[in-house]
Parts: sequence; C-alpha cells; structure tokens
Amino acid sequence: MTRLGWAFVAGALVWAGTAGAQVPPAIAAKVRAAGPAISMATMGDYAAMFPKEPYPGVTVARDLHYGPDALQTLDVFTPAVRPARAAPVLLFVHGGGFVRGSKHTPGSPFQDNMMLWATANGMVGVNIDYRLAPKDPWPAGVDDLASAITWTRDNIARYGGDPARIFIWGHSAGANHVADWVAHPDHQGPAAASVKGAILLSPFYPMTATAAQASPYYGADADLQSGEKQIQRLAASSVPIFLAGAEFDPEGFQQFRDAAHAGLDKAGRHIGYVYLKDHGHIDEGLAVGTPDVGLTGPLLQWIRAQK
Repeated sequence: MTRLGWAFVAGALVWAGTAGAQVPPAIAAKVRAAGPAISMATMGDYAAMFPKEPYPGVTVARDLHYGPDALQTLDVFTPAVRPARAAPVLLFVHGGGFVRGSKHTPGSPFQDNMMLWATANGMVGVNIDYRLAPKDPWPAGVDDLASAITWTRDNIARYGGDPARIFIWGHSAGANHVADWVAHPDHQGPAAASVKGAILLSPFYPMTATAAQASPYYGADADLQSGEKQIQRLAASSVPIFLAGAEFDPEGFQQFRDAAHAGLDKAGRHIGYVYLKDHGHIDEGLAVGTPDVGLTGPLLQWIRAQK
C-alpha cells in the first residue's frame, strides 16, 4: 500500500498516495454535523496532513511589497528545481469577511497549502495580503488585487514564472475581490491581459435586496452587492471563470453559486464548475493539496486547458 503524505520527489514537494481519494469519512462526518455554517471543526484534521516549514523542495520569498501600505505584501513560492520553461502563475487571495484574514500565519499550513499545491503541479505561487475594511472599503480590495497582478507581471520572471500566464484564485471574500476584478474592467489595471483565468471559490453576493444593507466593505451600495447585477457583469466579461462551492456553504453562498452557475450558462459563458459534496465553507480550502482532489483535480485540468 502506498503511504500517504508529502514527499520530496524529483526536486519537488508532492503528495504521495491514492490520487482518487476524496473526503475522509471522519472529516465528512464533522462537516455534516456542523451543517451549513462557517465552521473550523476540521482545521486540526487538515493541518496534520501538511509538512512543517521550511518546506523541502520549495523556495519561499516572504512579505514582498507590491504597494506602500503595510498590508500590500505577497509571498512567492517557487519549486527549488525550476522547470526549463516559464511556469504558469497561481495568485491566491484569502478570505475573512473583508475585515480579517492573512496570507500566512506562522506555524499554520494555511494558506500555504494553496501554494504547495501550485508548486507541486508545475506552477509558481503568489499569495497576497490586501487592505481590509472598514478602514479601507470598496474599491481598496479590487485595486490591491490589480496592483498585485501588475507586480506579478513585472517581477515573476525572476522566480521562474510566466508573466503572460497568471491565474487569480480567491476564496470567500477573496473570491469576491477576484469576481469584482473580472466584473469591473475599470479597476483591472495595466496587467489585465496577463490574466488567463479567474477561480471563484464560494463568493457571496446577496440575491435579495434586503440582505445588501450593511457590508463593511461595500457599504450600502446595493448595485455593487447585488447577486443579480454581479452575474450580469461577470457574463459580460471574456475572462475564463471557474466557479466552485461547498454542499455546506451558508445558505446565501449557495444561493449565489447556483444562480451564478445557471445565469452564466444561460448567457453562453460555459464556465468550469465544481460542487463539493461533504465540504463546508472553510474546509473546501483546507483540503487543497491533500488526497481529496474533488476540487483540485478538475481545477488543474481547467487551468491546463486555458490558452
């Protein structure tokens, strides 16, 4: 039997084990017990699956500034043995309800797990922090993402990345920032042509007007928050989109996911899409880089298919 775990193989940190494995039964049981909530119940289970830093076979450059604010920083993850050709770049935007969260907490494998998965699959990883609400409301988050993309285009070649092949991935509030970047071309910045795809993991826009009243980031602007209006804006974009969400996302997230999937398909925007059974809002991201390939298997195929 193949032993499950991370291993240093041919100059890269990779997961060794059963490629087709899905959510471990004990973890799935915790997720189902928590129900449609933002639950941390499985964090310890997933944390135990990852190696400790420093990560073998991966070079990490921490806290590089892409802007003057203390939060405008990013980390770059590169395979220690670089591929012969410039690698695609995966730029990740963390969640946190617009008011909290971080690209990295010392001693925790999250959000580093996104970057380890990227390097294990032939990519260079870029993990960003950004200004937070309520101190910095709309459009600070989307503008910071645009600035980070510009920094990546201008600097990633020295880390082995391809400046013309950037994929942007956000989770929760981070997925909103990515969706807003796609939906508002006036905020995309000078490096927009370098973005070859946008990955939205459980974004949230209210599908009813009464829910769009008191966002710490969007304020009381109903148009910015409207799920219906955002779907229309996303449909008007030509940026390839991959949408994913969890069975046990909170109800509002599920409503927007289902409406966006249907609305974009009706508009002829045939996006990548994954529904993550036995997952909740938090552990759908924690599982990235483990044997659970329910998300990452289809996502990797989709990334490789983009031109």
